[in-house]
Amino acid sequence: MTTHRLVPSALIIAAGLALAGCSGGGSSAAPSTGAQSTGSAETTAAGSQATSAASSSAPSPSASPKAYTTAELGTILAGLKDREGHPLTAVPADQLETGIAAAKQMISAAVITPQECAALVDTSGQIPAGSTYTGGVAKSSSGQAMTTVTLVSVSDPSVLSKGAAAAKDNAGKCANYTIELQGKKITGKTEVLPVETGGDASFGSLTTQGLPDGQATQTAVVTGIKGSLSVSAVAIGQGVGAESAATLAKIVSDALAQG
Repeated sequence: MTTHRLVPSALIIAAGLALAGCSGGGSSAAPSTGAQSTGSAETTAAGSQATSAASSSAPSPSASPKAYTTAELGTILAGLKDREGHPLTAVPADQLETGIAAAKQMISAAVITPQECAALVDTSGQIPAGSTYTGGVAKSSSGQAMTTVTLVSVSDPSVLSKGAAAAKDNAGKCANYTIELQGKKITGKTEVLPVETGGDASFGSLTTQGLPDGQATQTAVVTGIKGSLSVSAVAIGQGVGAESAATLAKIVSDALAQG
């Protein structure tokens, strides 16, 4: 696989965001600027702090999960490295939004079989309203593989827990599928990988896609959830396989530990 075959990083990150933000039928967020996203999270955080202060005299069964601003997510991202020790380069918010929009457009134009998988993919492409997110990318020394990491923070942690359960269920239902796009056909096979990230929930998968030119590409994904924070690490390209899950799980664990 040559470098030009790699999917643009913004699209890979958008796929990671879709997996991390899968709401199992929740409403999608309209495109917004980084400042608007940050404001949403800060408003949520401020509301949580105010509520906490007002009820400080009464015992609380559990503290409200932290809501992360875009800047805070960026700080976590800056401390992460890929398996070769390369730091991740943050992708600007406008490029992320463009990637998300392009991914949705590609999904809408594709014919996915079995048909029920199309509905699952469409649902997973929704980013929870009011969420904040950021993403970064690192290329391997050979330039033949790429690692991306996405971080998503939501105001309602149940959105993430439901999404994690749906992701595992969906992977089983759509273990084998085909995608037809612009007259070309891609076959896909997904297997669930056992992973542990130290979060409240963890999920790993390996997808092998047969390309129209006869070549195959593998994509490994590991997602970890802790409270209102979801972290997804994706590896795609040469040398990626089931063994990549351990490296991705470490990246996710490091991110959750900083949160």
